[in-house]
Amino acid sequence: MPRPRRTPSPAHFLAALCVLAVLLSPAAASADLLVGSNTYSTVLTYDERTGAFLSTLVAPGSGGLNRTDGLRFGPDGRLYVCSEAGSAVLRYDGATGAFIDTFVPVGSGGLTNAEDLVFGAEGDLYVSSIGSSAILRYDGTTGAFKSAFVPAGSGGLNGPSGLRFGPDGDLYVASTRSSQILRYNGTTGAFKAAFVPAGSGGLNEPVGLAFGPDGNLYVSSLLTHQVLRYDGTTGAFRDAFVPAGSGGLAYPYDLDFGPDGDLYVVSFGTGQVLRYNGVSGVFKGIFVTAGSGGLLNPTYMTFTPRAVEACTPSPTALCLQGGRFRVEVAWVTAGTAGQSGSSGFGQAVPLTADTGFFWFFASTNVELVVKVLDGCGLGGHFWVFAGGLTDVATTLTVTDTATGAVRTYNGRQGVAFAPLQDTAAFPCP
Repeated sequence: MPRPRRTPSPAHFLAALCVLAVLLSPAAASADLLVGSNTYSTVLTYDERTGAFLSTLVAPGSGGLNRTDGLRFGPDGRLYVCSEAGSAVLRYDGATGAFIDTFVPVGSGGLTNAEDLVFGAEGDLYVSSIGSSAILRYDGTTGAFKSAFVPAGSGGLNGPSGLRFGPDGDLYVASTRSSQILRYNGTTGAFKAAFVPAGSGGLNEPVGLAFGPDGNLYVSSLLTHQVLRYDGTTGAFRDAFVPAGSGGLAYPYDLDFGPDGDLYVVSFGTGQVLRYNGVSGVFKGIFVTAGSGGLLNPTYMTFTPRAVEACTPSPTALCLQGGRFRVEVAWVTAGTAGQSGSSGFGQAVPLTADTGFFWFFASTNVELVVKVLDGCGLGGHFWVFAGGLTDVATTLTVTDTATGAVRTYNGRQGVAFAPLQDTAAFPCP
């Protein structure tokens, strides 16, 4: 464990030891879950359906990796990994794990203890520098330092961990040492608010963040062994989605919703990845067992992008722009008192080569219209436009089958679907 302030007792350690509708689509391909083994400075892969160990993707210390933390696939399909103790970001072949280069050099821009990373919609890389309490921005193509996007301590930032861009385009940061979730303008980095106030709902040292298919924000509370849920619009506390210790959860780190819609949580204290029902939070089982493949002190994880396949129209998938773009939508309802909400996948109806719509509950009831346009001559991007006639939670997924790039857009529960006009969705050609 890289930081003594967040290190559970050794008694908790086990010494022997990474897009919702895609999996169920007929065009889906199998992929993997990648988990960082912090102590061994490795990245391990597991079958995303069974949790079985597959391989050591990044060998111990490859390229100088020193304490694995945040990991993500970039727009180029390569794997980017935070070398926490090395204060750098390393780049690897996304398929073989071979070391490519030190993408962000040691200490670039003041990087001190690289914790987590995320790519912005414009393609730049954002890294949480936990040692300097700042969020640093780097050119997504060259790795060159661009700016302290969130300057040290802005808005009370203290020990930033998990990073996520929200459905609104703003950047949400887990301020671990102050037990807050802070919100920053996604374009300028200016502080906007303490989205989740200190200690709200019992929050104690947050680490992982994820916006769920219902539009709410899910946060791992390290020292209370819970996953807490907050309103995705207001930040108000809603509930302990995963109660303290459920399924043996101890010191939860990263968390994410899998392709099957379930919630996956890294249980640092038990050296496992645990799986919970994505609608109810009910424990479903140990997904990655302790020590599997040599896993020791797991921290962050990510799911691999799906293999690039030609788009095949199906009952739940539109193929637009000559079949280059696969478009799918998943939906979740709020439910009623005492009952869980329902969920499903939009039924696809093509209209033109560029446009189609989805219905959820009845074929006579249109819920969401979407089109993908070729804007290459007007700025060098394909555009994604959508409009909705619904207020249920939605996750719209658009996949560029030529590159494997994926864009997701979330609609919030109980809020009318906001018109979508993304004129920088996918780069050309």
